[in-house]
Amino acid sequence: MEITLQKSIGFKINKVANNLNSLFNQILLPFDIAIEQRVTLEIISQEKEATLTKISNTLSKDKTTISRTLRTLEKKELIKKVLSNDDKRVSFIILTKKGEETLKASQNITHKFRESLVSKLDEKEMDTLFKLLNKVDEGVRDYE
Repeated sequence: MEITLQKSIGFKINKVANNLNSLFNQILLPFDIAIEQRVTLEIISQEKEATLTKISNTLSKDKTTISRTLRTLEKKELIKKVLSNDDKRVSFIILTKKGEETLKASQNITHKFRESLVSKLDEKEMDTLFKLLNKVDEGVRDYE
């Protein structure tokens, strides 16, 4: 069976992700952050000792991309880096007061957006979707 571009799983997932990211970036404009920055702030707020490596692994993105995002967040004064007391080679990333406020201010709209994405799916469909996406992800990792 030949798989055309329109029948390609990667093409469809990428198209949906692009639409999702584009819309969510529009929604986040009033907060002066992009989706990648919002997600990074959320990870930092949830991690006990957030590091570049932890964030990179959580997002499955290379460290260079995450470093760029962190620099942008630092310039916006939403995060700061603090050297570890135990190992001076390690920097922990923490939210500033402004970062906490930005995260909190964008929380309701983020929650509403996430709810709207699943509003057309029941619980069983959500479970199935995640199982299928996990299988696709396994296929990607097995291909490497």
